[in-house]
Amino acid sequence: MSEVHVNRIQPEGEAVLLLKQQVDALYTEIGRRAFERFLGRGGLHGYDREDWVEAERSLIFAPPAELVEEDTEFRIRVAVPGMDSSKVRVSVLPRSVIIDGGSVQGSEREDGNVRFSEFSEQKLLKYLELPTEVRTFTAKASVQDGILSIRVKKATAPLSASASA
Repeated sequence: MSEVHVNRIQPEGEAVLLLKQQVDALYTEIGRRAFERFLGRGGLHGYDREDWVEAERSLIFAPPAELVEEDTEFRIRVAVPGMDSSKVRVSVLPRSVIIDGGSVQGSEREDGNVRFSEFSEQKLLKYLELPTEVRTFTAKASVQDGILSIRVKKATAPLSASASA
């Protein structure tokens, strides 16, 4: 199991501004690629959604994930096959978790021509909105067997059955 660095972000911090700038840059690139597809079709209108989705798919890999809520914490599992833990970044905000990282690429070859490859330059990006606030400083993350596991404590513990009676 390899530990993953967790960025614990408060909504008023400088890290939120940096994260927003990175997301804005990504969406600018998606928009540019969608427009290139539009121009490549000779400016034919009516395919804007398809152009956007294809441009997004060419840049972003949104892996399958699971969010489990327990009494005192959330457990999150995300598939990150072939990704080194040092290339995965987890950012925990009070109401969301953002996972991003480099792309999954094939091994480099010195000789021979690649005849087929499904490896891409897509960037790992997954956004999970949480149903309640969390204590960002409690977040822990690790990667084992291609699965990123994140645990983070809820901001408020539920009332016990005896306290609510």
